[in-house]
Amino acid sequence: MRLRGDVLKKIRRKRGLSQTALAEGICTQATISLMEKQNRLPKMNILTAICERLNIPTERIVENSGSGINDQFNTIVNDLVAGKLDEAVDGLNKIPIKKIESDFDKQRYYYLLGTVQVKSDKIDEAIFNFELVLTQFATTSANIYLAMTTAGMALAYYKRNDPERAQRLTDRAVRLIDNKKLIGSLHQWASIYCQIGELYGNLGNYKESKKIVERGIELCRDHDSLFILDELYLILGKDELALGEKDEAKKTLEIAKSISIARRESFVKDEIEKELKKLN
Repeated sequence: MRLRGDVLKKIRRKRGLSQTALAEGICTQATISLMEKQNRLPKMNILTAICERLNIPTERIVENSGSGINDQFNTIVNDLVAGKLDEAVDGLNKIPIKKIESDFDKQRYYYLLGTVQVKSDKIDEAIFNFELVLTQFATTSANIYLAMTTAGMALAYYKRNDPERAQRLTDRAVRLIDNKKLIGSLHQWASIYCQIGELYGNLGNYKESKKIVERGIELCRDHDSLFILDELYLILGKDELALGEKDEAKKTLEIAKSISIARRESFVKDEIEKELKKLN
């Protein structure tokens, strides 16, 4: 693979980002400088996070990247975001686990496997695989998978009817994301805010859910991204409704509806309509 540092620099400037702003929470400014001036390829997790922040595919700045495991992981993530569980399962089944070499890729694999298992109500299997992420396959760099996996564990215990442990794990996930040293992409940060907001809502902590979801909304707005923005507004609207803030809830859910229409693949349209009917 060969990095096109000149293309990276051009896109960064077009987005109005300095090297420091692009690097924030992902790597050092020096790393960005080496990428742009010397075409230095960073670790895959850093490259992926940078491309996510710029909202571009890795192929835009990397030549001959092929369709390797990173592309497979991205496809699985997109399927999960779009609510295509069967497709995500098929994608995971096509990944030869014995050929995964790096701990970071193993971490991603077992996180996604655990996520699919939680959604399929295979709770014991999900907890086992989340534990692998947090222990056996933990990477040396503090990346956002630590928080995402912790939130996944919280959901698993919630589904196991253990709200106390789910609460503790959710609080721990919040403490992790408040650690600014975590490395993650825009989509990953938006996703973790959405995960935690939904967890707090399920646990009846609507005020905490509002706080965390508003952070996710602000993040998406700052980066002009519609990624799961309709889901974030949906959770916010449900929180407001639960707190008796009916007028605010209606406005929020109308925004969620508009965004869901703008997004080509939104699987929360029906749920948004359902919540709006409660107010009409």
